[in-house]
Amino acid sequence: MYQTKQIHYKAIFKQDHDQHKIEYKAKGLFHQDQKTSLDFDTPEGHIQISYDDQEVYLQHGNSLLKFHKEKPFWNQYQLPYGSVALKTKLLKFQNNQDSMKMKYELYDQQGLISTVYIMITMKAYCLVDEHENI
Repeated sequence: MYQTKQIHYKAIFKQDHDQHKIEYKAKGLFHQDQKTSLDFDTPEGHIQISYDDQEVYLQHGNSLLKFHKEKPFWNQYQLPYGSVALKTKLLKFQNNQDSMKMKYELYDQQGLISTVYIMITMKAYCLVDEHENI
C-alpha cells in the first residue's frame, strides 16, 4: 500500500566534540510490502530509506549505506570524489506508520568516524484547496 505523507526528517551527526544537524520537511511516499520504504526529495537530493526484518538501506542521491540489524556491515560508500570503505553499525532502529528512529555508527579503517541519529515523523498528507473557505 502506497501512502503520501508529510515528512519531517531530522539528522544529527556527532563527530568527536562537533555536532551537525540537518532538517527537512517534504512530501514523501510511504510504501509497505515485503520491504517497507520511504521516499522524498530535498534540495540536496533524493532520500530513500527501506527496510525489512534483517536489513536497513539508507540512500541519499548516489550514496547508499546498508545496515544489518544483527551485525556490523562494510559498505563501499560513494562520495563526489570516489568511493570509500565504511562500516555501519546499527545501534537502534524503531519504526511504525507515523515515525522512524535510527541510531548508527560509521567507521573507516582507522576507527569511529561519527554517530548519527535520524528521527522522522510522518503525517497524512492533506491537499487543501485555498479557494474553499467555507
